[in-house]
Amino acid sequence: MTILNNDFLAVTLANQDGLTPFQFVFPSGTGFVENTGILRLEPTQETSISLVLSVGIHGNETGPIELVNQLVTSILEGRISLSVRLLVLIGNPVAASQAIRFCDVNLNRLFSGAWQNYDGFEAQRAQRLEKAVGDFYSVANNETTQMRLHYDLHTAIRGSMHEKFVVYPFVENGIYNQQQLAFLAASGIEAVLLSHQSTTTFSYYSYAVHGAHAFTVELGKVHCFGENDLSNFAALEDSLSLLLEKGVLAQASMSEMRIFTVLDSLVKDDDSYKLGIEADVKNFTQFEQGYRLAYSEKSEYIVQKTGDAIVFPNTNLPVGQRAGLMVRPIPLEGLQLD
Repeated sequence: MTILNNDFLAVTLANQDGLTPFQFVFPSGTGFVENTGILRLEPTQETSISLVLSVGIHGNETGPIELVNQLVTSILEGRISLSVRLLVLIGNPVAASQAIRFCDVNLNRLFSGAWQNYDGFEAQRAQRLEKAVGDFYSVANNETTQMRLHYDLHTAIRGSMHEKFVVYPFVENGIYNQQQLAFLAASGIEAVLLSHQSTTTFSYYSYAVHGAHAFTVELGKVHCFGENDLSNFAALEDSLSLLLEKGVLAQASMSEMRIFTVLDSLVKDDDSYKLGIEADVKNFTQFEQGYRLAYSEKSEYIVQKTGDAIVFPNTNLPVGQRAGLMVRPIPLEGLQLD
């Protein structure tokens, strides 16, 4: 078997409930379709880099799905000669086929074993995706020289003051990787959000469990299939193409990057919980000290310092889940880099 028309997305959406694994040969290596939306490409040449590109963890975030599918097609057709090990994951094909964010529960809250607390498609899918990543990274011949990378590509529900930004998983020692940050700068990333605690997101799983350089990458707003302007992702496409073909991490100055540290998670603690903002307020919107930003019959959140900002505001979720993050800009010079 092979991937019809070298279109991995089409095969995935046509077999969203499962398919029989198969392998095939492409110009620069061997491919393995391990399950619906799970594609492993092994290059013919030796490499020390294992790269995971995950998309569609939320099914309606179609831009990154189309971008990565385009890169896969280029590899399978020989226009990109693959020189790294590559695992491509279309995370939530059932939700993607219905143009919805998720079916039962937010898939990006179910990793690091959190899927065990839930039933339904997303819980099963998180378990399968963890296995795919674990199996992929375990192939490394020499873990001391193996570079493990995972870029989990998303688009956001709302607009952003910084259209393209990443969430850097919580790093306990507070030392951040300069090479990765410079790669992200070269990829058109405008801002970096430094997580303040461990989470159950996909990127944090790869970082914490497998020691990968892993990031949640936000690339703009949600659009339907066919309505994405992929030219908006040109810088990222260029840097990923260089990585795939040459095994080289593009580098650029970080001087224009904005760095934010997370202060607090806003947690919906009651059905009465509300945010004191309009529905169209953008990510990274800043507030004045003393502003009453969130409130319920049980609590309220008052902005601590002028310039503090909100990211990922959303109250359309169950009690107990995160309704937003409060963040504060910090100078790049204040980061510890390795």
